[in-house]
Amino acid sequence: MDSAALLSRVDDLPRLPKAISELLEVVNDDNATVKNIATKVSHDPLISAKVLRLANCAHYGHSREVGSIDEAVVRLGMQTLRTLVLASAVMGSVPKCQGVDLAQFWGQTFEIALYCQEMAKRCGVQPDEAFTCGILHRIGDLLIAAISPEDAEKITEAVAQGKDKHAFERELLGYDSPDIGALLAKNWKFTPALVQGILYQDHPKDSNPFSKLAALLCLAYKVLEEWDSIDDDDKTSWLSQLATKKGLKMEMGGLRAKLTELRGAGFEIGKALA
Repeated sequence: MDSAALLSRVDDLPRLPKAISELLEVVNDDNATVKNIATKVSHDPLISAKVLRLANCAHYGHSREVGSIDEAVVRLGMQTLRTLVLASAVMGSVPKCQGVDLAQFWGQTFEIALYCQEMAKRCGVQPDEAFTCGILHRIGDLLIAAISPEDAEKITEAVAQGKDKHAFERELLGYDSPDIGALLAKNWKFTPALVQGILYQDHPKDSNPFSKLAALLCLAYKVLEEWDSIDDDDKTSWLSQLATKKGLKMEMGGLRAKLTELRGAGFEIGKALA
């Protein structure tokens, strides 16, 4: 399948479901009560189940398990509930893909999203938007796998052989997975800044204007891949140097401890929601 044919299929993908859009409106309403939100959540059995599972997972849970939507909404809080609704919409809207371990895929996606969200607080980026960008940044991988599984298999084999993933995608398809992911984000009416973040995720300085969201994604991947290999005493300076290299001015106070605390939380959330 050539690139024009594949790109044309993006318009065939479903929009964010109406029920999810309505739920997001309620969650984003500053005047909505917990009861209003819990009632709306309870109307969607799939979202209800995910809200309960997430509220009881170790990252958000406490010693006592919650069994009602009202309690789960209170425990999670508005920000987490917003991101959960969005993530559930994304997870439910992308076609199933043969050969993709979805628990692993979404686990890594949430891990990156959590790192982006935390670091965004320290460099003048809206944390919710950084989290959303993290949730969407690898959607292109799923679209390629769903629409052209043979090409997805070739890409997987090339990466296993040490080839650069996005360079190989461009060679094979004429575009890469961030291109198709950014197109979907635009199709779903996300902000231009978020679209640019996805598009330039592996080369943020090529974005004009500079994309802090793309730089956060780059930095988050470095944390994912290298954090455990860096001595604890060196982590802050290592992260500071990387942030500067990526074009970010970031406050470092307490960040090392927070990122260490977050390690593995995304994989746990992905497992709970997949």
